[in-house]
Amino acid sequence: MRNFLKVTLMSALIGCGAMGAASSLMLKEAKAVEIITHWVPHEVYGQIGEPDNNGKVFFSGLGAKYMGYPKHENPPPYPGKYSKFWRTLPAYRYYIPDFMYNRDEVRPSNPIKGTFQLEQCIACHSVMTPGIVRDYKKSAHSRAEPNPTGCDTCHGNNHQKLTMPSSKACGTSECHETQYSEQGQGGIGSHASCSSFAQIECAWSIERPPGDTAGCTFCHTSSEERCSTCHQRHQFDPKVARRAEQCKTCHWGKDHRDWEAYDIGLHGVVYQVNKWDPKQFDWDKKLADADYVGPTCQYCHMRGGHHNVQRFSTVYTSMGMSMADRGAPIWKEKRDRWASVCDDCHSPRFAKENLQALDESVKDAGLKYRETFKVAEDLLKDGVADPMPKDLAPDWSGQHIWSLKIGAYHDGPEYGGKTGESGEFRMSNCSDIERLCFESVGYFQTYIYKGMAHGSWNDATYSDGSFGMDRWLVNVKQNASQARRLAALEKKVGISWVPESFWKTGEWLDQLTGPYIVKNHPGKTIFDLCPDPGWLDTHHAPAEEVEYINRKLEELGMRHESHGSAHH
Repeated sequence: MRNFLKVTLMSALIGCGAMGAASSLMLKEAKAVEIITHWVPHEVYGQIGEPDNNGKVFFSGLGAKYMGYPKHENPPPYPGKYSKFWRTLPAYRYYIPDFMYNRDEVRPSNPIKGTFQLEQCIACHSVMTPGIVRDYKKSAHSRAEPNPTGCDTCHGNNHQKLTMPSSKACGTSECHETQYSEQGQGGIGSHASCSSFAQIECAWSIERPPGDTAGCTFCHTSSEERCSTCHQRHQFDPKVARRAEQCKTCHWGKDHRDWEAYDIGLHGVVYQVNKWDPKQFDWDKKLADADYVGPTCQYCHMRGGHHNVQRFSTVYTSMGMSMADRGAPIWKEKRDRWASVCDDCHSPRFAKENLQALDESVKDAGLKYRETFKVAEDLLKDGVADPMPKDLAPDWSGQHIWSLKIGAYHDGPEYGGKTGESGEFRMSNCSDIERLCFESVGYFQTYIYKGMAHGSWNDATYSDGSFGMDRWLVNVKQNASQARRLAALEKKVGISWVPESFWKTGEWLDQLTGPYIVKNHPGKTIFDLCPDPGWLDTHHAPAEEVEYINRKLEELGMRHESHGSAHH
């Protein structure tokens, strides 16, 4: 059968236009690499299989015994509450260098020995990595007075102990201390927290094997730990960092649709049609002196060149998944500061009323959010969700907490866990209704928020924003109706349904953190194993927001604890 499939496969390839010498070459290639195929795929499940690193090609992975590349069994001590369960890949060393590159015990080996000065580095790397040298020679670093900032300044001169520059290394008193200090003032939702919080304290990162969330890790770690993510190496040209596209690598896609919203919004259109005209966008000017014809990301969020992107922003609400009345008196000063940016081009009334429209859109989305989640919650409480949390593989904590339980917002034994212990929004290891609930708020509601904040009405309403929430609300209700009807029928005829085992175990499910905790730490949860306070325990809001709230409460003669200070 295998030989028949090989011949059939090659016939199909040849029939697709690979003629003459090309088809002969393909036949030789096929003989060189055996393609493993299976007529009945399920026959191979559960078999030991062959090592995947033997050079063979396994059709759909079937028959492969997963070997993989070396992983860090004992990951470097990256700080953070749950870091002991954060699984890493060697490639992460370039994005969190202080912890995975610059320490002697983890520094990669290097065949070159000796200490070298700038001129020697350039002579060698002009041959080995000429692109880097060309970029460096165009940089302000190479022209610094009285002495250039050279390779040895940032990387060291001992080739056996080379370092990969981190943001901390750039932020020394001799270099960019002010900018580094400004970035560090941000809290949750800023570049200052997107690794130490969003990687090490978020369940989606802790729960999964490292290859599953590599894309998340590369963005989140590099934004906090490296300046070169925005200031492209090795030219480090400020003109490049001032362009809106520089933010695009990270700030786009599913649950953080900033670029899409900006790009097709009115501001983005003004930018796109004028960005090549130096009279409209003079990139040589510092942000503090910029007089653009339209706003860029940096113009609004880094007002005056300040590196704390939260100074001129709005109330932090988890990308719009939470709700706050941004027009409330306590937020007036913050809103006025945001509107002051708009005042460069618009009247105060125009800015105020457009920001009010943002508030109303998020409030209306919140109605759908709560209605959608209520349907799912009632299924859980009535015991007719399929599957119930207890019928799933252990969650990230090693328990069976309902995925939509966030902290203490849902308290009680039916939700699982203790008070304050969170489940996690997820797209797998959950019921389809829970997945739809997550996508409704995590994707569509954030589209509404991002769209309204950036003047993209298409995102806010038509392109999976408000109308997307409509569809998912209907889907949740339809699924819930079917689940209740099926439960009623089973009860009527006396069927005791036993959940399918595939909800509890599988090749991928077994790689999650929850099963590992249950197996290796019986009777313990991730909360027991990681009792120390984390970022979220001490930073309930962005740092500047906490300072602002405390000051306002003092003015109003109110207690700090009633609104949650920075240190509970």
